[in-house]
Amino acid sequence: MTSLFERLEPKIQAFLFKIMQILPTERATDFGVFVTKQNVIHNRPEILAGARRNLKIHFPEASEAEIEAKIGEFLDGVGRFMAEFAVMHRLIPEGRLKLIGVEASRAAAEAGPIIALGLHTGNWETFGPAFAEAKIPLASFYDPPANPFERGIAESTRARFGVQLLAPDASGTREAIRLLRQNRVVMIFPDEARGGQVMGPLFGRAPHLKGNLAIATRLARHTGARFAICHSERRRKGHFDLCFGEPFALPEIEGRPDHRADVTFLNSRIEPIVKRNLPRWYFLDDSLAPVADEPDQGGEA
Repeated sequence: MTSLFERLEPKIQAFLFKIMQILPTERATDFGVFVTKQNVIHNRPEILAGARRNLKIHFPEASEAEIEAKIGEFLDGVGRFMAEFAVMHRLIPEGRLKLIGVEASRAAAEAGPIIALGLHTGNWETFGPAFAEAKIPLASFYDPPANPFERGIAESTRARFGVQLLAPDASGTREAIRLLRQNRVVMIFPDEARGGQVMGPLFGRAPHLKGNLAIATRLARHTGARFAICHSERRRKGHFDLCFGEPFALPEIEGRPDHRADVTFLNSRIEPIVKRNLPRWYFLDDSLAPVADEPDQGGEA
């Protein structure tokens, strides 16, 4: 049985969202930070505990004050990210998105299939309007949030900028292969958490075949697609650098691919970027326990 708060939460979120829609952009993001901090402090203390635990793992020499400052950055980033859904359509007209390397990505997209590796730093949803502005059609894997309000907002925001959503299952994978064979750009997020456990980056753990790192490498082997890492860096309130990385391919091989070696290779490209942006990384609070692996069934996809 759901609690009264769980039943009311979508209505409360919708009310707060309407407030943020009418506020100036930076005031809206300030409001998002306030709401998020209050919610986490009073209702989700496990988020703070998880983020502190992981920051101490990543920064063993940091003082308590330094850890708390990074916690503040984390909550600030999550709060502004949530609020920016309400003002996403304003960011380009207001000159808040600086696109870095987009011309190389456009040329690469015209030359062959590209798997865009989106990272959960800054505000990754800004790549929807960025790709639309660059006139690069984009399809993206999408795992719907359980909360109906959050799901509706995420889907309507991506639809507004023409992003084709791919289900995180076999049907979505088949559609991604079809699109890549048409030289379309498909975005997948190799840094992720499932059930409260970080799947990628590996952060020193053994490579595994669960999660989006493995899916991305299998898609590349199956279609010959190259990768381009896309990450967002928050510069100030509602302002971002959107970095479109230079395309690169998996190492050439003879015979059947070693999927764990491919995962290790791809992880080596994304992990340093996540580490540089760690306090602004969305999954900072999730568990870094080793991932239980599954047998490699072989094949190329």
